[in-house]
Amino acid sequence: MEENKNSTQDVLDQVHESTPDSIHPLLDYLLKNGKMIAAGIAAIIVIAGVYSGMQYMNQQKQLKAQNELGVILIKYSGAKQAQELAAFEKSVPAEMKPAVQLALAKAWMDAADYVKAEAAWADIAKDNNSLTPVAELGKAKCLMLADKSAEAVTVLQTLKNKTGAAFAPSINRMLAEAAEKSGNIQMAVQAYQGLLASNPNERMYLEGKIKELKAKL
Repeated sequence: MEENKNSTQDVLDQVHESTPDSIHPLLDYLLKNGKMIAAGIAAIIVIAGVYSGMQYMNQQKQLKAQNELGVILIKYSGAKQAQELAAFEKSVPAEMKPAVQLALAKAWMDAADYVKAEAAWADIAKDNNSLTPVAELGKAKCLMLADKSAEAVTVLQTLKNKTGAAFAPSINRMLAEAAEKSGNIQMAVQAYQGLLASNPNERMYLEGKIKELKAKL
């Protein structure tokens, strides 16, 4: 009898460890109250089974979505790829949405549809705060490719004031290019000077570029 009790307890402990914290209060109640009647044990087994089934279904759904994304990226290109990704995004699992959005923004850029690409980058920034710096860099690149370098400078300046050192090299590199193209030579010089410290291997090129630009002032 004691052996069966210990065996049951071991099973219940394993179930407790394998279920999410949100249902632990119910499990604890069943464990602590009453005498572990059959209905209580059955309830725990049902809870554990439902949770395991949901995990399996979510995994299968994500695997299917990953395969579909791979097919789209391989089978299509340019505007057609972007259209397929836009349709796919509507039903993709939440865990995969950022990856699909990034692929969509790139596809619109590859198709030279910079208006839609900029909108895609804006959606990324809105839906995922951690990707905002990347999205703003993407938006700035779209503006530059659309011959709107002055607007790109504004976006990059704002981004530079909001982010830390981690993104400084990427921002300075794009800002230098955008500022030079827009005719803001002084800002371009400052951006290239900012690159010197983080890119010692490019010192000769950067110093030459700074000298070239200062001659235009």
